[in-house]
Amino acid sequence: MNLENLTTYLRDHLAGSIVALEALDHLIIAFQDCREGTQIVKLKTEVEADQAVVKALLSKLVQDESALKKAGAWMAEKLFMTKVKAEGELGTLEVLEMLVLGIEGKLRLWRSLSCLDTGLNLPELEAGATRQIQFVENLRLQVAQRALADAPSEA
Repeated sequence: MNLENLTTYLRDHLAGSIVALEALDHLIIAFQDCREGTQIVKLKTEVEADQAVVKALLSKLVQDESALKKAGAWMAEKLFMTKVKAEGELGTLEVLEMLVLGIEGKLRLWRSLSCLDTGLNLPELEAGATRQIQFVENLRLQVAQRALADAPSEA
């Protein structure tokens, strides 16, 4: 096992999960009055659980989290969300696109870890990521319809 590469890889995914959780907070607010809001809250709980798996694996490897990567992820997310908030539906579409790409990356993480003896239930983690991708992609397509195809209403 290449401990240095594995640690870097896990820290990168951990940083991505920080961005994802912040994005989900934005989406919870954006969809708070819709049935999708409850599903987004559930998705956030699942992403937090996945993040805990990565943290536990880092801990098992006796590696700490990278404060620099966490801070960088937090800063990137704040800059991105400033832009998104100013763009309404288009911004929400972009958040959903970023989120689905991040979950795709997490699915690839679980698959990559199959070459190691991690003790993780990787098929279950992969199945969860696949469900998450389907949910976010369906929501993204709904928002795309409103943001790109629907004509603005006349006042």
